[in-house]
Amino acid sequence: MRLKTFQAATMTEAMDLVRQSLGDEAIIVSTFTHRNGAGVEITAAIEQQSEDDFATPEAQALRYGQGNGRLFVPEDDFAPQDEQHVGDLILGALNWHGVPGRVAERLTQAALRVGLDDPVGALAEALDETYRFPGLSTDNRPLILIGPPGSGKTVVAAKIAARCVIERRAVQVVSTDVSRAAAGEQLAALCRVMSAPFIEAVDARELHHVVGETAETSKLIVDTAGINLHDAAERKALKALIQASGAEPVAVLAAGTDAMEAGELAAQAVALGARRYVATRLDAARRLGALVAAADLGGLAFADASASAFIGKGFERCDALMLAHRLLADPDARSAVDPETDMQYFSPKPAALKAAE
Repeated sequence: MRLKTFQAATMTEAMDLVRQSLGDEAIIVSTFTHRNGAGVEITAAIEQQSEDDFATPEAQALRYGQGNGRLFVPEDDFAPQDEQHVGDLILGALNWHGVPGRVAERLTQAALRVGLDDPVGALAEALDETYRFPGLSTDNRPLILIGPPGSGKTVVAAKIAARCVIERRAVQVVSTDVSRAAAGEQLAALCRVMSAPFIEAVDARELHHVVGETAETSKLIVDTAGINLHDAAERKALKALIQASGAEPVAVLAAGTDAMEAGELAAQAVALGARRYVATRLDAARRLGALVAAADLGGLAFADASASAFIGKGFERCDALMLAHRLLADPDARSAVDPETDMQYFSPKPAALKAAE
């Protein structure tokens, strides 16, 4: 989704700007008339189409619910030499991303059993068989976002709220992050732009009261402070907030972190009741081993992913095919195994090579 604000002297002129910039399919999110005849302001949104520019044409054409129920259908002429190439490519890429060794070996073996000469398709099948990809629910089930500091919970909360606004669904955003000075101001400002109700709750008792005052027809989104999930006292305080909210805890974890650490954080989130997680910073991280580890070692299911800090861009659907694309997209990941020497190596970017000279 893409959000954009337009200013003009009259409502008619502002609407013309919306149509010229976003087209006739744009949805009006909010309008505001300035005092003393200073003009009007309109915030509009439009769904953005993402391009799988790193996907093969065959991969782009095959999605869930087609063929015999699988993501891909193997070719009849799949040969042993193709199997060796596919296995080396997948294992090398997973190792390059920092996926734990045993997990990488298991996924590679699962991919080879698929019987495809397309690495993306084979890996997608293996991921689909191994993990769950339920996505974020679009109903009014209340959500409370949990995770370590800096993982992107506030941005995720704002994106969920933006989705509700665009779909013309009632929403209530709550922040319990009182650990930092003016911590809720960012989320409050984003909610004002979207005309989404926002309130702060300082503790579990106040949060329980806010939840009781929220209409059942409203989507409740609770943003919490980042905590050390390894600390028992901080987990206890967070658990009190989760119980007071009555909401489903959804973990938020950033890509690019250490895979084993992400797996342990995911396990702590599961102990607090989380069953799904939102992956963030996909636009800023190259190595995505943490995403696989959170699902494998921690046991979390994949929800949507955030590939941009821009609220209007919304989420990227995280399914097995999308994850396989990203794991094999980087040229360095695809060349992580030299077919001539069968040796794994890290191929630095041109900037890294220049710096080393």
